[in-house]
Amino acid sequence: MAQARDIRIWVLALGTFAIGTDVFVVSGILPAISAHFGTDLDAAGQTVTAYALTYALAAPLLVPLTAALRQVRVVIVTLAIFALANALCAAAPTYWTLMAMRVIAGAVAALYTSTAYALAASQAEPHRKGAAIATVALGLTASAVFGVPIGTAIGEALGWRMTFWLITALSAAAVAALVANPPREKSVVAAVPGYTARLAPLGQRSVLLALAPSLLWNTANLTSYTYLGAILSQRFAPHVAVILFSIYGIGGLIGSQCGGRLVDRFGAVIPLAACLAIAAVNQSLMGFSLQSAWMTAPALAVWSITGWGTFAPQQTRLIDLAPDSSALVIALNHSVIYIGTAAGAGLGGAALARGLALDDLHWITAALLSAALLALVATGRSARRLPSARLTRPR
Repeated sequence: MAQARDIRIWVLALGTFAIGTDVFVVSGILPAISAHFGTDLDAAGQTVTAYALTYALAAPLLVPLTAALRQVRVVIVTLAIFALANALCAAAPTYWTLMAMRVIAGAVAALYTSTAYALAASQAEPHRKGAAIATVALGLTASAVFGVPIGTAIGEALGWRMTFWLITALSAAAVAALVANPPREKSVVAAVPGYTARLAPLGQRSVLLALAPSLLWNTANLTSYTYLGAILSQRFAPHVAVILFSIYGIGGLIGSQCGGRLVDRFGAVIPLAACLAIAAVNQSLMGFSLQSAWMTAPALAVWSITGWGTFAPQQTRLIDLAPDSSALVIALNHSVIYIGTAAGAGLGGAALARGLALDDLHWITAALLSAALLALVATGRSARRLPSARLTRPR
């Protein structure tokens, strides 16, 4: 039975692999999209912005709307719509058709991922919850390592439309696998709360406190990561930079799995604190590490491992705070991740505009990671002083 459950969780990960490929690969085919529709590159880039903003805003709004539905049905339907939206992207006759389909894809992707993590956690035994979440997260990290290079190569060889057909095929395969072998949900006979009641975690202080460090560490990492390509290209040959990026991606695979295992053994807070402390020290030393490729490689690996190592512990922590609204609190965390992504990129750009050197961005990242660690400790203490605020469904 455990094996069948694991297989179902891996199928959910195939869905996140398709979504992760969709998130990351478009930047690699933007020049081709721009040339095809005769738009400026920045206009083509707005399709990425539209997807990201829709993802961030839609998650906490759509999840409560589907709270009364079976989660298995939600993941199947949303992934099917995601596949259709990408098929229409592939066949888009105009720029605005492509833009509209990117918005739809972003909305259903947000709903799928939030629900998939919650569903995976419900499939696992309590002491294996972190590993289940990490397995689904592996789809995202694997997409950055494998899906994006493959999708970009296909786009360059066969045209940008074939990249979207690849994502369509991956999504359709995951839908077929979910229909053939759906995860089993526990039957719960309970009254369904209204939409306002389903939004209760938005006002739950313990949940909001738990999200604050997440905002800080995501802002921290993206402040430097947004410009990592430029940092590496000014110091190393192109082929060396590619190898270093690959090492970063492999570190993400390791980190996402280690985070899940650590949370099952030590709980959520200890792995989070360890990742943030190690990451802050690593970033403080980044200026020294960048002196050679041999030192940069392990520094990037540690950066990626600690960054992705926070994912499963943070998701598990939020689920424990609001177990009856797990999909919603995960959606809130995804919104925070995307807000942090935008804030980090903006902060890094503003720092560079004021004359800060590329190689010095790591100091901002180190400072924010240290602040995130302090916030984690502070919010953990505050949460312990709060009375239990777990949501319960009306009986």
